[in-house]
Amino acid sequence: MPRIIALTGATGFVGRHLVRNLLEQGFKVKALVRRSGALDDLAQENLFIYEGDLSSDLTHWIKGADCVFHLAGLVKAPKWSNFEEVNVNGAGRVAKAAEIANIPRLILLSSQTARAPELSRYAKSKKLGEEAVKQEFSGKLAIIRAPAVFGPGDNATKPIFELMKRGLLPVAGGHDWKTRSVAMVYVSDLVENLIGYALEGKYDGKTVSPATERALTMPQFAKYGEDALERPVRAFPVPLMILYPVAAITTLTLRLFSIGHLSLGKLAEFRYEHWQSNDLVSNPTPMAEAIAKTVQSYNAPG
Repeated sequence: MPRIIALTGATGFVGRHLVRNLLEQGFKVKALVRRSGALDDLAQENLFIYEGDLSSDLTHWIKGADCVFHLAGLVKAPKWSNFEEVNVNGAGRVAKAAEIANIPRLILLSSQTARAPELSRYAKSKKLGEEAVKQEFSGKLAIIRAPAVFGPGDNATKPIFELMKRGLLPVAGGHDWKTRSVAMVYVSDLVENLIGYALEGKYDGKTVSPATERALTMPQFAKYGEDALERPVRAFPVPLMILYPVAAITTLTLRLFSIGHLSLGKLAEFRYEHWQSNDLVSNPTPMAEAIAKTVQSYNAPG
């Protein structure tokens, strides 16, 4: 019998890739979504849609699952209470429902920012979300602290790749901008790792950050971009005297109107020096190839 996967966050960037891959491999997927038609393009006999959110009664959705993937969460929010309700309390509710239903395994997709919760409200919420899940669930648990994820379908990073097509890669400034490195993971590599390793129990009891590249500076990323796009790509620092006022204004517009992305907290995350990872995915996609596929997806019709 096909294994049954209960999943939140199915309509998100990583979630859509994961659902598609699970279905292709013959799993049955029970997706909790806020709008029933959001996954119509993936509809097939092994995909079961449950309309609701993290505050809903999760009993029917989670019943009978062999594993729960919890991916849903907020990346930006106007105030702390929003992050707390979704990223902390919501994660706890999913874990409690899994515990009550005797689900044998839960896989939490967290963020590498949970390593430094002092940087931002988002980072703090991801760390507390991990702790809430540990408190509520006593079964086999894997925590995946995803590093910077990119790939086809990610609107958050699309502007960066659009600029790279024009030969530019802006970087948060500071004296260390050339040497500051981050772990990155191509979305297909992450999804294959979630299914081939986390779902198979190889990460049980662990907290890992699977990466395509474990430590990549922005000049190195620009060089991969040159190889992918077959044109020069120049990484250049945006002065902090420009970024901090912009981030301060964005922090205010986020709080008042839920508009913007580069908050002071997000800028602190960009400037952090310790986003490297020790965890390399199996058979990582060459970075230039991953960049090329990502750019091609943005150029594709529709």
